[in-house]
Amino acid sequence: MEKIREKINSIRAEADAAIAKAEALEARVKELEQEQTQSEREIVSLTNRNKQLEDDLETAHEKIKELKGSEQEGSDLKKEYDNAMRKISMLEQELEDSDRALGETAKSLRESDVKVEQYERQIQQLTQKLDEKDRINEELEIKNKELKEQLEEFNTMLESM
Repeated sequence: MEKIREKINSIRAEADAAIAKAEALEARVKELEQEQTQSEREIVSLTNRNKQLEDDLETAHEKIKELKGSEQEGSDLKKEYDNAMRKISMLEQELEDSDRALGETAKSLRESDVKVEQYERQIQQLTQKLDEKDRINEELEIKNKELKEQLEEFNTMLESM
């Protein structure tokens, strides 16, 4: 009888531990989902930034064409041309940096997706284990009840003798 109680207590402790672990994993999944959302926002932001930089680059190229056509107009135009070239160079570098950041963010998003899937599988496994432990616990409680009834019957028989 005592062994059954110990077994029931052991199963309850395992079930409590499984519940705690499942809750911790669910919290981690939520955290990763938030990271994923943040990464998606960064991707949108970087994509918009890329578009803006491409537009700026196109504008600068058009400006260069204009400046090349009117290069003879004087040294002021030469300075403006040089400034435009520096700006183009800077914009091209920003575009490269933005593309690199976009790639890194996309990679981070994919890694977060993989982690979320792993944690969801772990939660599912723990939930299955918990269900199994609950089923065993219920069986043991039924068996314990039956044994108590048998013990009472036996005690009643002994008392009646």
